[in-house]
Amino acid sequence: MHTLIRTHAAKADHDRRLSPAVVAALVEAGATRMLAPASLGGGEVDLPSWAVAIEDLARADGSAGWTAMTTSATSSLAWYLPPDTAAEVFGSPTSVVAGTAAPVGRAVAADGGHHVTGRWGWGSAVPLCDWVVGGAMTPDGPRLMLFPSSDVTVHDTWHAAGLRATESHEWEVSGAFVPARRQVWPPAVRVPGPLPTFPFFAFLAVGVAAVGLGIAARAIEEVEALAVTKTPQHAQGLLAEQTDAQRDLGVAEARLSAARAFLHAEVAARWAAAVAGQAGTTQERARLRLACSHAATESASITRQAFDTGGGTSVFENSPLQRCLRDAHVAAQHAMVSRRLFETYGKVKLGVPTDTTRL
Repeated sequence: MHTLIRTHAAKADHDRRLSPAVVAALVEAGATRMLAPASLGGGEVDLPSWAVAIEDLARADGSAGWTAMTTSATSSLAWYLPPDTAAEVFGSPTSVVAGTAAPVGRAVAADGGHHVTGRWGWGSAVPLCDWVVGGAMTPDGPRLMLFPSSDVTVHDTWHAAGLRATESHEWEVSGAFVPARRQVWPPAVRVPGPLPTFPFFAFLAVGVAAVGLGIAARAIEEVEALAVTKTPQHAQGLLAEQTDAQRDLGVAEARLSAARAFLHAEVAARWAAAVAGQAGTTQERARLRLACSHAATESASITRQAFDTGGGTSVFENSPLQRCLRDAHVAAQHAMVSRRLFETYGKVKLGVPTDTTRL
């Protein structure tokens, strides 16, 4: 599958969508359902293994890794749904679910549920979905609403610098009826296990960080391959023989390894707590989010360094380095790994009051 993803990556970036062959391969491999319960045909993958799997897919192509990340993260909702609804939404082995959690929709109470109207952005993979998740405000607070794709209109708005094949378009529903059984929030676990014990918003943060690490790893890989074939202009030997390139490669590998180790250590610690049925302290959850933001920030910086090391070769469309550069920086802009999380951690660590509801 990874060879297929790499082969189709440049065209997917150009076309702004993954090829049908890549989408089919992701679905068939279970990459879009990794966090759903095994009882529903999901992977029920532990979080440390999930982070590794997402990084590996993103190393093949950032957009493919991102698509697997957002769909499989959304598949975790199966743990919070009544059995009949979970079977309806996730029962088919090919069912794909994604959406936007931000509660921008308006919900009007109706008999047995709500009528929902709204337009959401950042709808990664929504055009691929059988079911779409959208956050909406109700008189009782925010809820996650599950819509069948037939209720959803997708607007072609994702004309972005990077992660171009994720189809993160805006989408909307108008007056769609959502019965109470297809509404989630706050999470009420229906299927016991460690996955739903894990902080809900952390799924996405860990996934975004893992995508960034995979893109940075690919950028380093591309520089290594380029260095043994390219003789830079005005140089006397191969790029691999240049002191600056050697040093840059060593620094990039060290920074990537350090960011990965920090993320994996925090994910492992929080997963162990989840297995023990513990959500963790606020400071522990903040430290996990610190590791996620650090990984995303470092990944963008490392990818830029790799792009610079590649010199003029990097700027051409046939160089994966330019795609890595664009993808890594777009991933790092995501709200779940925002640089504001550094400030949040500092406030929590120092005992300064701050909003911790999204930790």
